[in-house]
Amino acid sequence: MEHLYSIIIPVFKSTQSLEILISKLEYMAKEYNYSLEVIFVNDSPLEDTTVTALEKVRNSYSFVRVLTLHKNQGQQLATLAGMSQATGDFVITMDDDLQHSPSDIPLLIQTIQEKKSLDGVFAVPNYLQKKHSLWRNFASFILKKVDTIFLKKPKGLMLSSFRILTKDLNKLIVGNYNAMPSVSSLMLNATNNLESIQVKHHQRDFDKSNYSLPQLVTLALNTILHYSSIPLRIMAFVGLLGFIGSMIFIISIVIRKLMLDIEIPGYASTVTLISFFGGLNLFALGLIGEYLIRVIKEQQKMKLSDLIKS
Repeated sequence: MEHLYSIIIPVFKSTQSLEILISKLEYMAKEYNYSLEVIFVNDSPLEDTTVTALEKVRNSYSFVRVLTLHKNQGQQLATLAGMSQATGDFVITMDDDLQHSPSDIPLLIQTIQEKKSLDGVFAVPNYLQKKHSLWRNFASFILKKVDTIFLKKPKGLMLSSFRILTKDLNKLIVGNYNAMPSVSSLMLNATNNLESIQVKHHQRDFDKSNYSLPQLVTLALNTILHYSSIPLRIMAFVGLLGFIGSMIFIISIVIRKLMLDIEIPGYASTVTLISFFGGLNLFALGLIGEYLIRVIKEQQKMKLSDLIKS
């Protein structure tokens, strides 16, 4: 039976790369006799050049659909919006900047079809071959460590925005996303039947990366706070240690004063303790506030279909 492959491509202010990308996808589909639906998700609806470029692509290729969001939502929500409209037996997500090569898609398809137990496969470049800036590669490395610690990512598994997943996993993720999502984290949260393969990372020929350092930090923070209670447990443990330490300090002061009749100068130690526990309390309140913000956002979360304008 011939499978249909849905390829989801979030687009943000891209123009020149789109025509090249779709022509490469068409060539790949013809070479391997694949049936495709390509869904471009316009995450920059006010960018006229992008709107025009997407209209041209849609009018030129029958297998292309263009979804336009009401406003910029970010790569993760844009990807999920596209995934919610996918009709394929398998769903593939990739970037719009040609750093993910369509020529690697057959390897993704081959891997997930040969290993029937897999729900998803990530296509990951070698760190030494990645065509990002030094800070971007470092930030990606930190993100991977965050995934390992807080999401209990299996050893050896690497995550990427270039991936393929089954129709069932796609349905599960779309039905259980959160207000500040990460698609890879949702996949990890849903199944352990994941694998990664190594592919080549290509140079970005057009425009600049739209991912800034603050955005990567926010993505890491969302991963930590949405999918793990470890920060709260750490604060509880630190609070317990602080309580035990303060009780020991108080007891020692009482003993020295009442039993040994030793004068206690007090000012420096008092100021130090007040500063320490005051700072600890403020940090704990800030952490709880971050969790509360996410709880509020969950209550305000829109349906994926409501994000789409047309």
